[in-house]
Amino acid sequence: MVILVLKYLVLLLTRVPVDPLEWQISQDTANSIVAWLANTIGAAESVLRVAATGHDKRLFFKVVFCLYMLSALGGLVSGLTVAHAGLCLFCFYMLAEISRSISACLS
Repeated sequence: MVILVLKYLVLLLTRVPVDPLEWQISQDTANSIVAWLANTIGAAESVLRVAATGHDKRLFFKVVFCLYMLSALGGLVSGLTVAHAGLCLFCFYMLAEISRSISACLS
């Protein structure tokens, strides 16, 4: 058993390293990724700006409720856990938005 583990360890250590040039992306792909990121940040900024003004009461209360829940959760657990929970909520939101846009494109 020990010999098998040592052989596997030797195989792992003597692997050929991956060429970094294989992981490069094209300029168009990089531009589209940055454009998508800028668009997402801009959309989030506009949603938060509308929520901060209080004109859209439903959105305002959703944001207040989420912030209150994260604050209550922060009182119970560490800050890293709260950041992770916020990231999870953001991911669920993005999944819902993407699935809504995909279903709109298909119909």
